[in-house]
Amino acid sequence: MKILIAYHSDTGNTEKVAIAMKEGLDEEGQDVTLQHTKDCDPSSLKSYDLILLGTRIVGGSPGKSAQNLIRKVTELPPKIAFFYTHGQNRPYPKVFKRLEKKLEQNNTKVIGTFECIGANTEWPVEQQVQMAPPEKREQARKYIESIKGRPNEEDLQKAKDFAKSLLK
Repeated sequence: MKILIAYHSDTGNTEKVAIAMKEGLDEEGQDVTLQHTKDCDPSSLKSYDLILLGTRIVGGSPGKSAQNLIRKVTELPPKIAFFYTHGQNRPYPKVFKRLEKKLEQNNTKVIGTFECIGANTEWPVEQQVQMAPPEKREQARKYIESIKGRPNEEDLQKAKDFAKSLLK
């Protein structure tokens, strides 16, 4: 199967997940291309059997280059899967909802979504804590400390397993 893993990553978290997914698919003998979304040619997406589209979530939205790629694409393959990393203690199940119309127009089926916690390495812990309301800052600090080092080896193994599961 010809597969594209296209990802947007600012901190490296989503890239780590994308690489783990590629490793899993390579183990299964698949023809896999790994590319940052800013380097993807929107007109080439239709040439793949499956696309895994990944992004970092910031403020509840996908990364800019992922948004730009989807905005510019005119044709998609029959199957797509999504993956995303985020630093919040809750998933974002509707983050790709905006794509539904384009997916319907292309008869593209979403075959899976993978989410993964990723530590925010861009901002110092104190700056992140100050973003929380005063009464929730201690709770925020504990959470931020608890996700340091994520995605970790366990997360990356789950990403690899998810990618392999898409072949079934």
